[in-house]
Amino acid sequence: MQLGFILFLTVVLAFLFGMHYAFFRSIVCFFDITRPLEKIFIYTAMTALTFSFISAFMLLHRYPNDWTIWYYRITAGWTGLLINLVLAVGATWLIVGVARVTGYAIHPKKMVTIFLTGALLFSIWGLWRAFHPEIREIDIPIGSRSGKWQDYRIVQLSDVHLGFLRGKAFADRMVDRVNALDPDLIMVTGDLFDGIGGFYDAFIEPLNQLKARRGIFFVTGNHEHYAGIGRTLAVIGKTNITILDNETVDINGLQVIGVSYPGIRHNADIAGLADIKPSDAYRILLFHTPTSILLPSSGQKSRHVSTYWMPDTSYDHNRQLGVDLQLSGHTHYGQIFPFNLITRLLYRGNDYGLKRHGALLLYTSSGVGTWGPPLRTAGKSEIVLIRFRQIDADP
Repeated sequence: MQLGFILFLTVVLAFLFGMHYAFFRSIVCFFDITRPLEKIFIYTAMTALTFSFISAFMLLHRYPNDWTIWYYRITAGWTGLLINLVLAVGATWLIVGVARVTGYAIHPKKMVTIFLTGALLFSIWGLWRAFHPEIREIDIPIGSRSGKWQDYRIVQLSDVHLGFLRGKAFADRMVDRVNALDPDLIMVTGDLFDGIGGFYDAFIEPLNQLKARRGIFFVTGNHEHYAGIGRTLAVIGKTNITILDNETVDINGLQVIGVSYPGIRHNADIAGLADIKPSDAYRILLFHTPTSILLPSSGQKSRHVSTYWMPDTSYDHNRQLGVDLQLSGHTHYGQIFPFNLITRLLYRGNDYGLKRHGALLLYTSSGVGTWGPPLRTAGKSEIVLIRFRQIDADP
């Protein structure tokens, strides 16, 4: 585990260094900075900023106070801005290269200034979108099937990431918007809390204000484990939210099965789920990742590989369980451009939206909140309202 963390930290630092070097080196070139003292200042700033986000993460995790909270917020915001600044200088280099080949005269300094200004405005827009989720309405086709459940209004909340960036005020606003939708059921599909930590007891009161006629159900995500699974479940246990830990609940012919984020004994833990489905029940699966719930093996290594690097999007086991609708999250739809292109590739197009896999419908939410940089420039933050429709049309 320690070796894995060291490898992860090395990869993250290499990525951050590469991003900072690309940006600051481009600034030196485009603005003709040649004075030694100016270059020393720039590269010193580059080095300090490279380590700023990681250091803020570690300090906040160990010493949570007002100073470390704001240090983390500033460095997280800078990291998001940096991504867009690198895209801006990259676009400038591309245009400069094309201009040199074609012999077209341009002014690189003016051009990069325009692109950098655009990157700043784009980031401000992304910051606003990150804290203002939209209501996303989804119609689920159920053909001729019917029951008391067919008129239910279901709200899905995924990847809220309550913590140091999204505090009680954000939770209060979210609760008000959810309650205004007048839901029958609320499904929380993991990462309710941010893994870096937070004063989680402050969220008990707003979470207890959530209202749903038929209940509120929760399954864990990876960030509940990062924050400490015992700690996060203890907080949720003080609310009106029902935790589904590889178990099922029946609601007027609607069967909700909640599968926890994969642990060491995951396959053994879910082995008993196959025999509990009545033939006439409409079954909804709550699972944090938009993948099959069955892992290649019960090992920790396989869990991470199948979740992050080679996700199983066959959904074979989920369909064998008779699941009609799977609600997931986790991907954030990439959150920041161009990372949505990576999530689309990894999850084979199942990283966002309503998809059909035979008899199984999958809805992957982009999430209410964000992780890391508080920016949303890929997709939108969303609160999902699900309604059933007696139609046969594919999504």
